[in-house]
Amino acid sequence: MNVLAYHELSPDVTDYSYALSCGQFEQHLQLAAQLQGQSAKARPPIKVSVSFDDGHLSNYTHALPLLEKYGCKAIFFVIVGRIGQHKDFMTWDHLRELAALGHKVESHSWSHKFLTDCLDSDLHDELTRSRKTLEDRLSSPVEALSAPHGRWNRRLLRACAGAGYRQLYTSDPWPSSVMREVEVIGRLVMVQSLDATRLLHWLTMGRAETGLRRMQFLLKQSARRVLGNKLYYHLWARFSGWNGPEDTMLNGTQ
Repeated sequence: MNVLAYHELSPDVTDYSYALSCGQFEQHLQLAAQLQGQSAKARPPIKVSVSFDDGHLSNYTHALPLLEKYGCKAIFFVIVGRIGQHKDFMTWDHLRELAALGHKVESHSWSHKFLTDCLDSDLHDELTRSRKTLEDRLSSPVEALSAPHGRWNRRLLRACAGAGYRQLYTSDPWPSSVMREVEVIGRLVMVQSLDATRLLHWLTMGRAETGLRRMQFLLKQSARRVLGNKLYYHLWARFSGWNGPEDTMLNGTQ
């Protein structure tokens, strides 16, 4: 299964590289439907699933109509502490409607901190508070977490298992594996430069190119470790065009 990770959608192209246009998103959905429905004689079907991180309002206003149009059910990982608390984020009524339509609503932590940097007590709070609140408000089980900023390690896996999570979704674009009783599921993060043609190439590339891509990704991870989360975040915000609320890890507010 290939899992695609989206953040925001916009009617038009914006300066924020993680905000895809509605047109580009629809092209991705069309490609996914084509790949999953293709004849095995031409090429074996390729399964593609869709996920969203953060809980941005555009997930409801722009993404939901397109998902329903193509009969695609998505997973929405939400920053629980921002639901109904920020004008750019969905409300609880929005999430209830998503769940009623058959989409999944899961946790993206309470406040989007770098969980790998949290003290044990803060990490426990980020995981359990978000899970319990979602379950109480939506009356449905929560068993999956999307790692904020894509950062995860074995300590986070142990904490997830202890908090009742069974799946950890990451920003590593590789297949899933099971570690410490938690299934680690890789995803391909969608940016504006990944049009339908490039996405098709990524989903169908051979082993040699996959190995090269893995090496490039590992080098990027090494750069993150050298720079540290705070500096890397500021550089990411500058070059991605992000102008939304800063994370609690950086300014101490929500």
